[in-house]
Amino acid sequence: MDLKEQNWKNFTTNHLRDWHGIWTRYSPEGEVTESFQSLRSFRSHPEETEITHTNYSVYADGRRLEQSWEYNQLSNSLSDGVFHPQTESMRGIFFESGHAAWVSTKLKTGSYFGVELFFKYEELRHSVGIVYDESGSLFRIANIREDATGFPSQYWSNELNQLSLRDLSGHWQGTAVTMTPDLKISAPVATHLHWGWKEHKTFFLPDGVSISCPKKVSIGTSFTMAVNWLVKTSEMQQLLVKYDNSGDFSMLTLELLYV
Repeated sequence: MDLKEQNWKNFTTNHLRDWHGIWTRYSPEGEVTESFQSLRSFRSHPEETEITHTNYSVYADGRRLEQSWEYNQLSNSLSDGVFHPQTESMRGIFFESGHAAWVSTKLKTGSYFGVELFFKYEELRHSVGIVYDESGSLFRIANIREDATGFPSQYWSNELNQLSLRDLSGHWQGTAVTMTPDLKISAPVATHLHWGWKEHKTFFLPDGVSISCPKKVSIGTSFTMAVNWLVKTSEMQQLLVKYDNSGDFSMLTLELLYV
């Protein structure tokens, strides 16, 4: 199986189901700006070469919104990831474990830029979106907590407001694998938790979700965005997405850590 075929298979194997959740957006200062109930539904036929992705949103005031996209393996599965029908510059890259990312392939001056990083554990899925505005300043954070078993989730809380602090100390150790833009995945290597970057904004969100990302991004300076999820007190998943100083996406690293 070639790499783009494997990437497509990793997508269909792990994500073709109904994901019930709560979608919460935060300002760069960490204030809740919006929260609503969501359902992200992925449907296909037995061959899984065509996918219909539908988002349903239900707001507190009774408003309902539905958006839908079509993916076709022939036209959407590319050598640098799955092409997103909504945004030409976005690619979906998927690990066999279900961890994944939608990444902007390149930071461009004068346009919005963002990534969405996906975590998976059994029937739970969780993602964080990080968006920058046309000047490269942090615009907003989105936190999406989902459960394939239904709504409300037995795992996720109803808490929305961020915490002032989270203790990430401890001797966290585990393995890391890295995917490059050509979809090649490295062999696992031993690693330990790295956390804390200069000029980064940190968010400590409910249910064990922590985010570290630059306050501002610009061409000429490489940068990293990191998100981790304390699945259990002794188990953590971390994703790091890196861009080089030309503004090109350079790698996505998955770390599975234990203490």
